[in-house]
Amino acid sequence: MLDIKSLPTRAQHSLKRPHRLALATLPPRAFAFCHTFGTTLWIALEEGSGWSLILPALLLLLWPAVAYGHAAMAHDSKRAEFRNLYFDSLLFGAWCSVLDFYVLATVTIGLACFMNNMVVGGPRRMAASMALFAGGALGWSALTGFGFRPYVSTGLDIYQGAGAVIYFLAIAQVMYGQNRKIGRSIVEIKFQNRVFHALLQLGVVANRASNIHTLLEDSLKHLHADFPEYGFAVFLQERQRPEVTRYAAVTGLRLGPEDERRLGGLLATLHDREENTIKLRETTVGEQLYATPMAGRLSLYDGWLIVRAPKLDGALERMLTLFADQLAAATENKLLHLELKKTAERDGLTGIYNRGFFESALQLSIQAKAQPPGLDFAVLMMDVDGLKKVNDQYGHVAGDQLITAVAERLKMQCREDDILARYGGDEFVILFPSADLSAPNRVATLIRSHLEGQRCTITSTHGESVEVQLRLSMGTASSTEVPAQEVLTLADNRMYDDKTQRRSARVLG
Repeated sequence: MLDIKSLPTRAQHSLKRPHRLALATLPPRAFAFCHTFGTTLWIALEEGSGWSLILPALLLLLWPAVAYGHAAMAHDSKRAEFRNLYFDSLLFGAWCSVLDFYVLATVTIGLACFMNNMVVGGPRRMAASMALFAGGALGWSALTGFGFRPYVSTGLDIYQGAGAVIYFLAIAQVMYGQNRKIGRSIVEIKFQNRVFHALLQLGVVANRASNIHTLLEDSLKHLHADFPEYGFAVFLQERQRPEVTRYAAVTGLRLGPEDERRLGGLLATLHDREENTIKLRETTVGEQLYATPMAGRLSLYDGWLIVRAPKLDGALERMLTLFADQLAAATENKLLHLELKKTAERDGLTGIYNRGFFESALQLSIQAKAQPPGLDFAVLMMDVDGLKKVNDQYGHVAGDQLITAVAERLKMQCREDDILARYGGDEFVILFPSADLSAPNRVATLIRSHLEGQRCTITSTHGESVEVQLRLSMGTASSTEVPAQEVLTLADNRMYDDKTQRRSARVLG
């Protein structure tokens, strides 16, 4: 049963847009067959052949439409157009026989057929076209008899020659247009490859970066290396305070500190805009800047990717959107990674490094000592005296306050390269990479001078304010004294010796 409702759908599928080859050959084919019809009409009128030659020639006018319909309705329109080109050769060969091989027409039409197939398929298709052309000509001659018409008139020669010139120029124009499309496609593919390579590099940079500043700076350097014709900048602003720029990086742009401040202020006024890319009017002389937002892609910040470019086109805008997405994802992942790393490395009570991080750093120092040039390291072990008594009398909340107060004061005595960690309940340790025994002795002296005997106010479990005295037992050791694996043990033993001596001194005192 015929489904009436399906007819429009079937017609839509059957009349799809054919391959670009069919579209490109339609105008030259229509011109060639119309011109050949004109040649046939001229000969008929010139020699009085009448309608016996003109009526069959009307088929020449129908073939271009039939060929296009064949390509449009075929499942594979490109293959169908290849068959059409072969049939052109066969049909033209037969028609040259109809015209009794009028020399100029036969030569120009044959060359046109051979060239068309050579262009789309190379020498093998051209040879096949020549065979079909010859087969059509000889086959029709075998049916109707062979004739030869070397010349008709000067006017027809001029007409045929002019038509051939126009046809070959049309083919050249088609080839030029196709080459331009191919050239644009190659340029687009190269641009897309550059974008793809840059995106891969951004992923590598994100994995290697140790912090957000390094991530943004290295990312922009890689972008500028892949796209040296552009300049890049990125701004991350606090979401609650858009006027505050938290992170910024610039590569390939002439932006001074004042330019960065002014640009950051301008971006702060645009945080509610929803456009993909915004043209910035406040730019450095001779440059046009475009801003692509990272809105909705960052949890803590509003981000902007800035590019210096002469103009904004579709390819550049898509590229900026991809880069903004990649940078936002990399930044968000790095922020999360750093937060997780901080949580894993830090002591929950005091915020300083925990025992796990200290032991990892200690192993690195031990390995550095074992390898040339054999860098020495040192350790300072400390124990808070009286913590058990504070816990028993005032509660563990008060004891935690004491631990926190000691940690805050110890941080003030450490240098940037020193690694301060909470080693146990009431024990602290400082690792001094690339140092001898003088480093921990110096810090121990500072602690004795500035912490020993200080009073710290804590709150008991019942809410009472209590003053306690800070006292620490300490022990130092260095890899210059013992093997690297025994440094921590030596410092720990010396700390307990110091605790014992101090307890004895208090008892005697």
